[in-house]
Amino acid sequence: MIGSPAKSDRTQILPPSPSLKKIPLRFQASVVVIKGYAEGMEYPIDKAYAVIGRSTNAQVRIKDALVSREHAVIVYHEGAFLLKDLDSTNGTHMRGASIRQRKLRHGDKFRVGETTLQFILQETGRNRTYEIA
Repeated sequence: MIGSPAKSDRTQILPPSPSLKKIPLRFQASVVVIKGYAEGMEYPIDKAYAVIGRSTNAQVRIKDALVSREHAVIVYHEGAFLLKDLDSTNGTHMRGASIRQRKLRHGDKFRVGETTLQFILQETGRNRTYEIA
């Protein structure tokens, strides 16, 4: 057809590809389940893009019916760790409020579904180590 764009000429919008980069070696980051299934389980965060959800591909796999397959992500970007909701059905909550994105600090607690997690960060490059109180 004249005037119709060829199939190969159409603009395609693809989701951003997750970063496979690792976080700097001076950081040791993890999340711990403090309430919910597998309470006490610790998941290391060693990539700059770590998905939290029910998916078998999630770095932090949560067995909770109220958690989306890809519910949220912890991203290491420009020297900071960020928690981002991935347009989940039931939202990501921190300090009693629903969030879209929030900077994470050592000890921060957040909830996905009925599961509460705590972010743990150890920074060894500056002779500082954080521990769970």
